[in-house]
Amino acid sequence: MADREIRNLREIERRGIPALSPIGVAHVSAPPLSIEVPGIPGMRQQINNDRGYTITRLAPRVIPHVLLYRLPLKRRSKHSLLSAIAVLMVELHEHGIYWGDPSLANALIRIDGRRVLAIMADAETTEIFPQAVSEGLRQQDLAHFGESLAWQAEDLRQARGLSEDEQVLDDSDFRYFERRYRWLKREHARLANEHHFDTLFQAQKFLQSLNRWGFSLLDMTGRAIQQFTTVLPGWYQRRIYELIHVSIPRPYARRFYNLILGHQALLSEQVHRPVKLEVAARDWYQRYHLPTILLLRQSLTQDQDPMQIYFAIMDHKWNLSLKAGREISLEDSLVDFSMEKADTGELGAVDPARIATWWRERAPVSEALAQPSIESEELEPLVATSERPLVRLQHPELEQKLPAILHESQQPKKITTQDLENPKA
Repeated sequence: MADREIRNLREIERRGIPALSPIGVAHVSAPPLSIEVPGIPGMRQQINNDRGYTITRLAPRVIPHVLLYRLPLKRRSKHSLLSAIAVLMVELHEHGIYWGDPSLANALIRIDGRRVLAIMADAETTEIFPQAVSEGLRQQDLAHFGESLAWQAEDLRQARGLSEDEQVLDDSDFRYFERRYRWLKREHARLANEHHFDTLFQAQKFLQSLNRWGFSLLDMTGRAIQQFTTVLPGWYQRRIYELIHVSIPRPYARRFYNLILGHQALLSEQVHRPVKLEVAARDWYQRYHLPTILLLRQSLTQDQDPMQIYFAIMDHKWNLSLKAGREISLEDSLVDFSMEKADTGELGAVDPARIATWWRERAPVSEALAQPSIESEELEPLVATSERPLVRLQHPELEQKLPAILHESQQPKKITTQDLENPKA
């Protein structure tokens, strides 16, 4: 079974569909099993008990299921999630792949800026055909997904301690998924008709479409160049730099400084004494600012303003915490914000599988379909010099370090007498 799944994953990747990247199979020998032959008393037969394990490479920056499903899953978030699964299912079907066991549990989710990407995580029951999947098999996959939503809803209800008449997912969500699937299927048919390369002109138009998506297949001299404007730093910028050694853009400096003042007031209220601004600023940096910048490094794309998203996440975290009556973590807040603000899953101007097959030899499909990430140079001024190497890390290395950084940031600040403005008063 493991050999079959690896073959399936390799063919799925060859066809340009985002899935776990196949590495190989590990075979483990075991003594054969002796079982009784039915209908023949005393007769036994030996059954091969060797085991095979599928080895795959996890797609970078995927959201752990435990984090994804503890979110509130409001209507907008559910639609973003289901739309991404619908895009994946349409792409599978149109490229001759019958999923066989579609469910939220068998898909990984990644957020690239305002785009949610679903990645196939289980190809054990997959059937592969030379042409698009038949209507009958499409209906089977849709029906199986509807059934999976029902048991997933029950698991979520029990995990959240909800009553039996409360459901996180229901029939209306599946009906939305079906409508989305039908619309995407029609869109795919339209795109397929538009992108037959009968002439050089049509091929060039296709490359231009890819470049508009953010993929540069040609070394074009007409690439857009970012413009940098130097401005004299204002008082807020200077003060922030004195406190935590980060350079906040001038339009955001005053608002950022107010966050530090608010944190100072919170710490002072906790100890019933005025806490030094320098102490509050350093605590803000370690508990909130640095973890947020590193999380944004994992999800921001080149077309997003990091400070604009930064403040939006802080507002979102505050609102979620007020509603929950407790502090919601930065990681949960970022994922919930991203799901709410994500664009509804669409195929775009070009069939995603066509993009992925162009890039297949350079990167796994899930990476080829990722929107271009924000450059580390844009985020480096937002962290202290000692933390800039973290911002420069590649996504897999940063992903390994983030859990420890997030854990450390959640430890409460212990205020000492040296941290107070007037310790002798």
